[in-house]
Amino acid sequence: MAVERRAKQFAPFAALKGFEDAVREKEIIYEPRRILSEEKKNELDMKLRMLKPGMEILVEFFTGNPSLPGFGRYHTVKGDVAFFDPSVGLRIGDTEIEIRDICEMSGDVFEILEMPC
Repeated sequence: MAVERRAKQFAPFAALKGFEDAVREKEIIYEPRRILSEEKKNELDMKLRMLKPGMEILVEFFTGNPSLPGFGRYHTVKGDVAFFDPSVGLRIGDTEIEIRDICEMSGDVFEILEMPC
């Protein structure tokens, strides 16, 4: 048998195409989207009004799962705001976040709001 043909018999073979991806998808734990209280919505609104590009913040946000409506994962990203438009969303580094998906924002720029009275 020629060397080229012999090498082909040892090539990787996947009997179930996409099986590994399906297993990995099932390993991810999705949780229901949290409903924010009116107080929390007002707090986020005040923080969004203070937000400007260049500020360093930490944002927790929700990304939905298209195959499970109402369920998804929460992510946290920290960095400088590269882009902000209150009608569209914001970008921190390569992460684009829609305003409606934000559930928490913190950072030194918000210290005035976070101090107890």
